[in-house]
Amino acid sequence: MPSSKEDVLEPHARYIGGATLFVNADASWSIGPNSSSLKPLQYATIAHIDDDTFGYSALAAEPDGKGGYRLWVRSDSDNNVIVEVSINANGQAAPESVKVLSLDQLYAVENQFQVDLNDNGGYGAESVLLQGGAASLYISASGAYQVGNGNAAPKTMTVGGAPLTDKVLPAGWDIVDVETSASGYAAYAQDASGAIFAADFDANGAFTGGHVLSAAELTALETSQGIDVNGDFSLPAPAGWTSAIKDPAIRALVDGALANGPAGSPSGGPVYGLSASHPQQASATGAISYTELVTMLQNIVTKHKADNNSPITADEVSSLQALAARGKAAFSDTAANSSDYLAYVFGKMVNGSEANRFYTGGTTKASELGSLNAGTSVAGFEQLIGKWLLGSDMPDTTTGGDTANPKARGAAPAYAASTGTLFVDGVTLADVNQGSAGDCYLMAALAGVAGTSPTLIQAMFVENAAVNGVRSWGVRFFDAKGQANWVTVNDQLPVSAGDTTKLAYAGQADKSLNGEIWLPLLEKAYAQANTLGILPRSENNGKNSVMAVEGGGADPLAQIVAGKVTQYSLTTDSTKVFTGGITGNDFVSAKIVLNTDAKGVADLLATLKAAINGGKTVWVGVTNTVTDSFGNKLLVGSHAHYALDADKADPNNETVLVYNPWGLKDLPSPPAATDAQFVSPTPYTLTQLMGIPGIDLAVYEPLG
Repeated sequence: MPSSKEDVLEPHARYIGGATLFVNADASWSIGPNSSSLKPLQYATIAHIDDDTFGYSALAAEPDGKGGYRLWVRSDSDNNVIVEVSINANGQAAPESVKVLSLDQLYAVENQFQVDLNDNGGYGAESVLLQGGAASLYISASGAYQVGNGNAAPKTMTVGGAPLTDKVLPAGWDIVDVETSASGYAAYAQDASGAIFAADFDANGAFTGGHVLSAAELTALETSQGIDVNGDFSLPAPAGWTSAIKDPAIRALVDGALANGPAGSPSGGPVYGLSASHPQQASATGAISYTELVTMLQNIVTKHKADNNSPITADEVSSLQALAARGKAAFSDTAANSSDYLAYVFGKMVNGSEANRFYTGGTTKASELGSLNAGTSVAGFEQLIGKWLLGSDMPDTTTGGDTANPKARGAAPAYAASTGTLFVDGVTLADVNQGSAGDCYLMAALAGVAGTSPTLIQAMFVENAAVNGVRSWGVRFFDAKGQANWVTVNDQLPVSAGDTTKLAYAGQADKSLNGEIWLPLLEKAYAQANTLGILPRSENNGKNSVMAVEGGGADPLAQIVAGKVTQYSLTTDSTKVFTGGITGNDFVSAKIVLNTDAKGVADLLATLKAAINGGKTVWVGVTNTVTDSFGNKLLVGSHAHYALDADKADPNNETVLVYNPWGLKDLPSPPAATDAQFVSPTPYTLTQLMGIPGIDLAVYEPLG
């Protein structure tokens, strides 16, 4: 079985509720009432317990009401095997307390603490709607895929009589669409290469056969049925295509927008159901803008509220999905990447996404949501609009804190609206100051790219028109396949409890809420992107919280630039020499070189020199703190840094400046202790960096 143990640079919280569960620098677990009062978990004589010790990964912990804790761990081979263990105040497990939860016990714990222990995307015994439409795809509480249509109870999909689960699906394949067919249902699965497997299921959900579609078959299927099987939102939109929209009111709104007026009004007159404060932004003929799309959706909300909060209908779902299938042709705006952004977020809103399983909205506990379907409540529809187009599904702000910084503490700050400007005089590395959240790995990647290729940071954003005074932005991250994924963030940012005009987490040096805000928006967007299932976040994958993205590696480089990252390090132990992928992280491969291997060391130096002289950043993971004679920290242990070329005029330069994402802090002249007790940047040669024990040096290569 592959290792499930985290590759830890910075200790971080895995769960924060009534108790705190922590992953330490050596990947072991600690538990306590908060991140400042932790005890190492122990079992009998075993003093170091991590995700590999027993083949179970720690998930959550809550107080037991007797001074200790209830700890829940999940089997790495079966998500439905959840074990509960009693832990005393000193972190010692009681062996006699170990019990495997029955399904009823599991569902009771999930409902009590609002935590998804078996990772099926919901709490308790109810099935979770993954995708709605003419046919609906569900996943049961025990992880089996189900299919249904109308109001009938969904049927469990089976293969050879066994329930279809992720364990049964071939590795790397995901179900991306389900439709009705003459014999029952047609399900479509996609692999990492983009291949589509068409599977037939009878009316009872039993698999009857299937095959991989050729490109011609896929095109013919999508064109003839008007469906977007592979999720690229690229069906053509020829003249008259809106006849595929079944709901006459939605068809009128779409036709009006495509005719070059504000949504629902080709002549530019008043739009039904909108207040005067709602902005109107006309698109070019034949395309729908962000404002027009939001207007259309809010028209639907207004209509249903006027109709005693009636639920969304099947024809409305079908109509919105018909529009989404043609998203890249139907949507446009003045901003670069706008049509791709709108096609993606609208498609996920109406077709389904992992992110639709929960809605957080800035609270500490996410509520169940589910994808759009006939019968979706108007309140649920509004939440889907808010999540994908208005940025209202804000992350839980709770953090364990930056453990590398003794001044940082765990926090749960409130949100406040910012009036700041996205970019001021472009993007520079000086814009990056980490704050108290433990996401140095992300800040180092962002600052490094800002210092080498600032336009790549700017290209991550699409700025939307304000809606009812609330500003929002689309933010792009690439997945491990190099595909663009988008989230929408609004202008609400976490602020300090002591001064609500100051940012609690990342921002410029003065941490002004109303200053330049691209960095805090990106930090917030990264937490939201974790709900898409594209980030390597171990047991925190899918959670919409800042805590869930604390602690990490160099992979954000590849999420910014669509590439692959290689992480290099040197070792004195010949048994640790390794070249290959990192478990659970498809963005990064590792290359560990024996420091007595002269050729390997020379090759590594040449690789790093080519990177910095080619205008790239080198991401630097530091295990042990390095100080100068005054006690200033030149490199901070359990913390990420980044290195940039120190002499751009020399194409063969080996000298770098190593920066700390905490910000810029020059060494005083004459040299002395700094008030911050760290220095950034610090000059090094690449050879010097390679000689520091426990250091990791990562570089990226763009895909293609």
